[in-house]
Amino acid sequence: MNNALLTAIREADGRYLSDVELRPFDRMTEALQTRIGLYNHVRDNGKELVLNALRRLMQTPHRQVVQEHAQQCQRDMLFTLEYVSKGILLNDEDGFMEEYLVWMQNIIRSFSRQNACVVAYRMLKEEVRSTMPGDQSNLMGLYLDKLIEALDTGI
Repeated sequence: MNNALLTAIREADGRYLSDVELRPFDRMTEALQTRIGLYNHVRDNGKELVLNALRRLMQTPHRQVVQEHAQQCQRDMLFTLEYVSKGILLNDEDGFMEEYLVWMQNIIRSFSRQNACVVAYRMLKEEVRSTMPGDQSNLMGLYLDKLIEALDTGI
């Protein structure tokens, strides 16, 4: 459930929600099949997406980062895909921003790896665009763009 709907439900003590208050739910249900398809695709193909992105990263000046930290990169990118997929499934962009994005930005910056990570997540985004249906890749792209921006320039 997204935050707007949960807030509306909590505030509707003793009354039914109005049509205006139900709009977030209407929008959520309209896109639910796309969100479920995206979630299933990432669940079933996430490792391949990440490995392909890391292979592409090996062809860049960031090759050494992959050679030294391949396991951590793969783990973090898979975790990112999982977290993004759950956020998309729940239509919870605010939760993604508040919980994950700030945390990830701080971790990556503390290890001074943001440049390599920005390139890696751009390559992951390209993998998503080339393998997922358009509506799903557009949704995933929005979240990955926010992550890339946060790593690159901050929130």
